Amino acid sequence: MTERSTIDISLSDIARKSGLNSALVKYYFGSKNGLLLALVKDVLGKGIQQMDGLLEMELNPVEKLKLHVKAIINVYFRFPYVNRLIHYMFEDPELGREVAETISKPLAETQRLLLEDGIAKGVFKPVDPMMFYFIILGACDQLFFGQHILRSAFGIAEIDDNLRRRYTATLLDVILIGIVADKPAG
Repeated sequence: MTERSTIDISLSDIARKSGLNSALVKYYFGSKNGLLLALVKDVLGKGIQQMDGLLEMELNPVEKLKLHVKAIINVYFRFPYVNRLIHYMFEDPELGREVAETISKPLAETQRLLLEDGIAKGVFKPVDPMMFYFIILGACDQLFFGQHILRSAFGIAEIDDNLRRRYTATLLDVILIGIVADKPAG
């Protein structure tokens, strides 16, 4: 998917790339959807588990939020197809439910708790967690899915580590300017 910049691949493509036959791939995963679900869980699973640790860290809310956003951008950087794949998986109701329970809901819940902690400590302005969720994921998806726009409009052939760092810093600046509470006068 990364090589082709598409999620439109077949079990035969996967089997060829892995050096296995498609029947063996189907045996282990049951179907293409089973393989895709295993891939999403593999790619995102560790990060989802680490979110609980982030909530428990002895850091101020701004630093926690920065770590969280950086981690999301890093996942997109390493696996630029992941959000398109998740959108595709939501087209199947059963698969979508599984993705929602294991990926989307835990991510949204972590963000809600990060925001609530910052609001309670007077660090963040009140922010709608659902809107925040879509702003962060949408911003990431736009850059990594929009690589063709980078080439056409900006003459950038690929997203390298330098561009990823610049994007992270800019996105964090924009987010934090919007949600960090104004400091009281005096």
